Amino acid sequence: MWGYSLLSAYIAGCLYVFVRGWQSLEILKRNRLWVALIYWIFALSFVLLRMRLVSGALYDFLYFIGFLMLAFILKGFLILLAIDIFRIFRWATKIKPDFIYRNYQLSKAFMFGAVCFVLITILVAGYSNAQIPRATQLTIAVDKNAGQIATLRIAMVSDVHLGNIYGRKSLARTVNLINKHSPDIVFLVGDIFDGNPEPVINDDMGVEFSRLQTKYGVYFANGNHERLRDGEGRSIAIDYLASRGVQPLLDERVLIDSSFYVVGRKDRSTRTRKTIPELLNGIDERFPVILLDHQPYNLEEAEQAGVDLQLSGHTHRGQMFPLNFVTGKIYERDWGFLQKGKTKFYISCGVGTWGPPIRTVGFAEVVIIDLEF
Repeated sequence: MWGYSLLSAYIAGCLYVFVRGWQSLEILKRNRLWVALIYWIFALSFVLLRMRLVSGALYDFLYFIGFLMLAFILKGFLILLAIDIFRIFRWATKIKPDFIYRNYQLSKAFMFGAVCFVLITILVAGYSNAQIPRATQLTIAVDKNAGQIATLRIAMVSDVHLGNIYGRKSLARTVNLINKHSPDIVFLVGDIFDGNPEPVINDDMGVEFSRLQTKYGVYFANGNHERLRDGEGRSIAIDYLASRGVQPLLDERVLIDSSFYVVGRKDRSTRTRKTIPELLNGIDERFPVILLDHQPYNLEEAEQAGVDLQLSGHTHRGQMFPLNFVTGKIYERDWGFLQKGKTKFYISCGVGTWGPPIRTVGFAEVVIIDLEF
């Protein structure tokens, strides 16, 4: 139902942008049919992909173009809507600038070019912003002892979305940035895959994780894009990560160096998962507890259970304006640091992108936390 709603909204947006563009290019006469043909081929790329009518390099090209069109339609819809609101205001106030109506067809074509220029600028800037990972560094104090460990350097990454768009080269840049900060431990907090693990496994993208240099290893909690078998068992994607040196924690916990606990919680999309109290049952409460939970819902549960630090992702901070206002309403915190009682939280906006490889909100984030005990 949700998928059909999104598809309907996308098609409605495509039609709106098309009609306004068609009206603006009246000066081209019959030649605008070629513009319309190219537009609809790009706009309906997803239909061709779903029907498996193409493969190979053409598939990859249309995959990229199809997701790029999502951003194009969203931004184009907003810009054209703003223009139409201004036109309604101009009509209501009976303002008719002579320089516009002197050659109305040419004025509309000029406006079409201006809108395209703005859209292309936004997409290029957003694409560039999404490609180069940057580190967010912060220090968090925990009021517990961790054996002989005074400070633990954590590298945390979420929402990589490895697949047809975010590939091995992009992952290599992220791994290089992590290694540059010499972490003691690395946490992958869900949505490492973009759904289908086939392109990741075929290109062996996960071999980049084998290059991570840590003292205590690399741990992973699944996200909504890493579907589990029958809602419970490990999937091909998770088995693949394990083969590349990543330790999955699926409703499991591990005591590291007799000093602190790392608890990985199954994603809430899983049909059955343990509650936080069930996961913490029987632990030595003297030791700090770090919880990996992909989606930052119901943060009070971690607070009430006595978790010291929860790391989450999933939100992308909306990824593209104005979707950040939506995530800001859905989540208590859709990006950054939060403290509730004695429990600290950090929600990452993710290092990769879902859908369009565009970021107009946030950036490709690697989180470096110096945890002081």
